[in-house]
Amino acid sequence: MHNFLAKKRITAFLFILVLVTLSVLNIIQSFGPIKQTLASGDYDISETKGLIHQLDADINDHVFEKFGFVEAYGYLQSLMWKNEENNFEVVRDMEGKLHYTYFATGPTYTKDLSDRVAALEAHLDPQTKLTYVMTPDKYVRGYTTFPEGIPYNYNNETADGFLANLEQDGIDTLDLREGLLESGIPPEDLFFTTDHHWKIRTAFWAFGQLVNHMDGMYTKSLDPDHYFTDIHNYNVIPYEDIFIGSQGRKAGKYFAGADDFDLIYPKFKTNYSFYFKTGETEAALNGRFEDALLTTYPLNVQGATYDLTADKYFTYLYGNQGIVHVVNKDNPNGLKVMFIKDSLAVPMISFLSTVVSEIYVIDPRYYTEDIMDFASKTELDHVLVSISPQDLVEEFFPYGANN
Repeated sequence: MHNFLAKKRITAFLFILVLVTLSVLNIIQSFGPIKQTLASGDYDISETKGLIHQLDADINDHVFEKFGFVEAYGYLQSLMWKNEENNFEVVRDMEGKLHYTYFATGPTYTKDLSDRVAALEAHLDPQTKLTYVMTPDKYVRGYTTFPEGIPYNYNNETADGFLANLEQDGIDTLDLREGLLESGIPPEDLFFTTDHHWKIRTAFWAFGQLVNHMDGMYTKSLDPDHYFTDIHNYNVIPYEDIFIGSQGRKAGKYFAGADDFDLIYPKFKTNYSFYFKTGETEAALNGRFEDALLTTYPLNVQGATYDLTADKYFTYLYGNQGIVHVVNKDNPNGLKVMFIKDSLAVPMISFLSTVVSEIYVIDPRYYTEDIMDFASKTELDHVLVSISPQDLVEEFFPYGANN
């Protein structure tokens, strides 16, 4: 009996010791960010909720050995043949690809959002064309299947309804979900396994589809010889097992592995100027496509597998910026285009720059000015709006609201 109680005391002591040690380590890890948040916080009573939310985020983001715990948890989930993480925040399909999903009973109502696109078109100069480009959802109809019990979010059905509303309003649309399985890219290679984005080859295919669509709207073809849309005129540099995407960062590399990444850029001569501004951060670059429009830092960063700075998708156009202006100096008489987009469109826009004169790129999440005002005051031939099925929410349509 005495030995039994001694073992209990030792076990309790070790358990408390581990808890205290982890607590101290977490306090040390989070102290700097918490101090910074408190120093810069707004202590107005109305901002209390936001301050608490930021402090909570600081602590969660700086948990001691956070990704070690994430990997261990993901490994255990795999050992148990489970296909979901974090209460279905990330799920795994029958092909092993990760998805964001949630429980839903049907498509989301989007008429308000399509009305905003219609309001944007009505606000443009009559000579300026507008096209909505619907990028594909990672749940590819006719290919993706979920195991029994995994929820489905109806993203594709929501996109169907949204496009139907636009077409009723007479707005030109391009649905890149159509023809995706006939693109020549194996269906398992259309999207990254650990990230919600399409692969760069898929984005290049979409660029060709977009050029073909726009060619039907102008007397002068954007790529009459199909030179710029031919991938054989581009360098394709493969990087194997190098990418852990946003979904992989939540589940760990032992749950779904790592992705290969293809860096694609022109073999032909190019000459660009590139400018971006997000908040108070701005930069300007000049040079070839790979010098001005690409940053290789995410491909070269070492020892930060799960860090946002290692996100390979941000190689193109420096990721998501409030506003970007790209000038193709080799095509001064081409179209002037504006893209209102989410992150999926970024590499596609990079490739489109080879066949137009200028591109303005606006991310509604980070651009704080009036988008409709900017569009009406800027000389533009074509405005393209491209928000993916999973992002058909108000945050991505901050213009044209019917108040």
